[in-house]
Amino acid sequence: MLTTDCHFPPPPWLSEELPEHLRSKVMRLEERADGVYLVRPTLAAMASEEQLAEVGAMSTQPDRTALLNMGVKVNDPDDERELARIVQGDCAAESHPTFQIDDLIAELEADGVAGGVLISSFGNPSGDLEVDIAWCRLANDWLAEQCRDHMHRFAPGIQLPLTSVEESVKELERAAAMGMRPALLPDVHAERPWYDAAWEPLWEALEGLDVPITMHVSASARAMLPWSAQTSFKPGIGATAGLLLVSSGMAESALWFASGGILERHPGLRVVFTECGAGWFAWAMDLMDYAYFGRFGNEFCTDQGFPPMRLCEFPPSYYLKRQTACTFMDDRVAVHNRELTTVDALMWGNDWPHQEGVQPNSREVVAKMFDGVPDADVRAITHDNAARTFRLTA
Repeated sequence: MLTTDCHFPPPPWLSEELPEHLRSKVMRLEERADGVYLVRPTLAAMASEEQLAEVGAMSTQPDRTALLNMGVKVNDPDDERELARIVQGDCAAESHPTFQIDDLIAELEADGVAGGVLISSFGNPSGDLEVDIAWCRLANDWLAEQCRDHMHRFAPGIQLPLTSVEESVKELERAAAMGMRPALLPDVHAERPWYDAAWEPLWEALEGLDVPITMHVSASARAMLPWSAQTSFKPGIGATAGLLLVSSGMAESALWFASGGILERHPGLRVVFTECGAGWFAWAMDLMDYAYFGRFGNEFCTDQGFPPMRLCEFPPSYYLKRQTACTFMDDRVAVHNRELTTVDALMWGNDWPHQEGVQPNSREVVAKMFDGVPDADVRAITHDNAARTFRLTA
């Protein structure tokens, strides 16, 4: 099996390789009077200050983002395993996070996984372009070096300084020349939505370089909607509200690409919606097509003074089936609906090492989920689709 969702972030001591005046705005270890702390100053930068303030006012829970920005104490900064677990933040007890590629290979092989897509982060959105460019270059170089002898089994994701489209294109070209792929994008960019025409140079570069996009669910505006902040972690609900909202929220991003004209203008562009489940994918395709040609999406919009929905020659589902895929961990509905979405539009991932993932039980989960499914479909979803999209031969 190949996993399309494997988290392998860089270590915080990379910050020491930056000029001193840049270090305070990136993930780093900070010595204080009572010990060493892991500090992540840009964790909340995917959302605006207004959104964060609104969530803070609505929530009865401590602001986790603020706590993490203040720092997490590290008991033993020389213990890489402990540090890797803190950096990941959300780890299954059975998982063993690491900053070493050989340890990761062993961990995945024990789970029946030969390789896959390595997801680090979405740049360093600090608002300081100099810092973000420097961090992305440093992080990409680290990951490329880790994977240097393993490019056949791993697709190391590219961090981009998304504050600038121009600089993102430059870093994409540089990282792709090292064999890195895919480009890592959050499902939402708070300052500039993906349908904004300003992103066109990035789509052009991705298509020209044949580098796919891994669009991962993120700590975006969707994850911090007021009703999620109010209900998360309540008895009987747990963290389900956030998981449900960020997963189903990916349908909006899919709509931007499919009916906003991006995929039609760039037929070679490939987008993989990641860690959002895929049970909603068939329903979303059907609903998008219904509204795209129906009264609500067109006459109603025109009557209300908005432009009609239709921009593309074909319905949204056409482009989603042709150029996108959805990844899932344990989703019987997605498997059941594969004839509606097409098998080619589905990919599996174990989400190592997160608690919501299925590692170290991937074999059992996959066997149960695909019980009765033809072998060709199982192989396509758990291996071949990812191998083709991300150019993997393991």
